[in-house]
Amino acid sequence: MNLEKDKLLKMIEGSNHILLTGPKNPNLDVVSSAIAWSVFLSKQNKKSDIVFAGATPFYSFFSKNITIKDQLGDLNSFKIILDVSQTKVKQLSYDLKSDKKELQIDIVPENGIFKSENIRSEVGDYKYDLVLVFGAEDLEMLGEIFSEHRHFFYNSTIVNIDNSLLNENFGQLDIVDSAAASLAEISYFFLAGQIDQEIATALLAGIIFATKSFQSPKVNPKILTLAGDLIVAGAKREEIVEALYRTKDISALKSWGKILSRLEQKGSIAFSYLKHDELRDLPQDFESIVRDFILASPGFLVFVIFYQRDFNSSEAWIYTLANINALDILPGLEIVGNRRLAKVVLDKDLAVAKEIVLSKIATKLKLLASS
Repeated sequence: MNLEKDKLLKMIEGSNHILLTGPKNPNLDVVSSAIAWSVFLSKQNKKSDIVFAGATPFYSFFSKNITIKDQLGDLNSFKIILDVSQTKVKQLSYDLKSDKKELQIDIVPENGIFKSENIRSEVGDYKYDLVLVFGAEDLEMLGEIFSEHRHFFYNSTIVNIDNSLLNENFGQLDIVDSAAASLAEISYFFLAGQIDQEIATALLAGIIFATKSFQSPKVNPKILTLAGDLIVAGAKREEIVEALYRTKDISALKSWGKILSRLEQKGSIAFSYLKHDELRDLPQDFESIVRDFILASPGFLVFVIFYQRDFNSSEAWIYTLANINALDILPGLEIVGNRRLAKVVLDKDLAVAKEIVLSKIATKLKLLASS
């Protein structure tokens, strides 16, 4: 990976403002890696912003100087350029016409007149000149960060950092290591030599989360050595373990317990539901818990959680295994999300919504099995 390291460091050297992003509702490995890179970039006198759509886990052991945004905001400017080489400007004013929904700009010349050929417009450069994407198999997984700014991503230099076999290699530079247990492990290789306590803590948090406190089959002597190096560098191991494993909110555990107590099975589909007032107590790493549940439950291909929004409105969250695209599993319904997690809203009560969604998923799975 030395070649990729040289390329990436050169790209960073030639950039001024870098966007760090990843999947909507990112897990702790994604967020920790982005934070580690943000601290590193700051030490290189490079500006950076961390932006994720949806809910983002954040813990007290992270640097207090870190800010995570949920929107990209203004990416560039629109410029109006007036040629004043022949005629000078005496006065300039503008008025925002709310009734006509237009901006009127008045320019009074000092002498002579301005003509239409003296003016031109252009779109300014994008605020970010480099994008680092962590843990996304494709750009659609970024959610609204991508869907609302497609032109920006299609015209930006993207570094794609991931450890998934299903990654679509969408970057100008693709750093994809499916053998790595975590994104933090990949990041360590690139940040080695620049690791301070803040970076070490972020990377160790990502590794501990991704390996389930070193219980994952992907854990090997190299990872254990790496973790030891991070602790020597000052990583706050005790704070990380305390936050991740010893302070689980009781209400969050009860909420997950309700889902499990209502669990039902229909073929290879597992499903449960939450009532209207139970959503707020879900744990931060809820999606990771569901993913682990599917992987640990032989025979399940799809996990669906239904949520009653109000009396005649329900929502279904569909989680799928790697070879099933969640966005294609409910034909005829307006579904949003990514290939692993998709959501659909139905103007039906919970019972009717269950019947519609489960029937469509069962039909789709039969088609996939026969193809």
